[in-house]
Amino acid sequence: MTEITELPPKATGLSGRLLPLQQRKTVTELREGIDLGYGDMASKQSAFWTMLVLSGVIAAAGIISNSTATVIGAMIIAPMGTPIMAVAFGVIIVDAIVLRRAMAFVFFGILVVVAIGLIASLVIPASTDLLANPQIASRTAPRLIDMLAAVATGLAGVVRLPRRDGSDVLPGVAIAISLVPPVVVVGICLGVREPALAVGPSCCLRRTCWRWWSPERFCLRWHI
Repeated sequence: MTEITELPPKATGLSGRLLPLQQRKTVTELREGIDLGYGDMASKQSAFWTMLVLSGVIAAAGIISNSTATVIGAMIIAPMGTPIMAVAFGVIIVDAIVLRRAMAFVFFGILVVVAIGLIASLVIPASTDLLANPQIASRTAPRLIDMLAAVATGLAGVVRLPRRDGSDVLPGVAIAISLVPPVVVVGICLGVREPALAVGPSCCLRRTCWRWWSPERFCLRWHI
């Protein structure tokens, strides 16, 4: 497969308005930012796993203590959006290696965070009503309005991704799309033997993956 190195010079219409030519990243720059198996792999992967574990621990502490500020802190540093974006990138450039690698990071990353939730559940008394905790209750019953927010968030992320000047919106997008808190809730619910409650956060997980993958696939195909 011939590697694509530059984005085509499309600067008219809606594409030109959303992504001015002078602000466009090359495909190599895009890949450098989201492919954990490209470039300085050791540094990227060590940072990914370190930040993932730390964000999982912070999220678990915030959820159990019902601290919104702590959960937001976990959302900001959670790195799960990166391999999800790489999945869409691998589809668009038709690179099976990039796609498989990104999917592996997503899958094993989710397993790590679920395990953190399982461990965190050990500190919860058996008689605890999980739904009495707003941090858990809000993630066990996703609503239709959450899907609307999902689509808008995904579009915000993919408009930012190909732009060199898009870093200002990154914290807001990271907070909105963070996978880690719902996955921690899955682990906590499984740990206290409430598998039925784990279904809701699992829906949040699928929703969050979709809102990154689907709009980004559309956006990258549009530009590449």
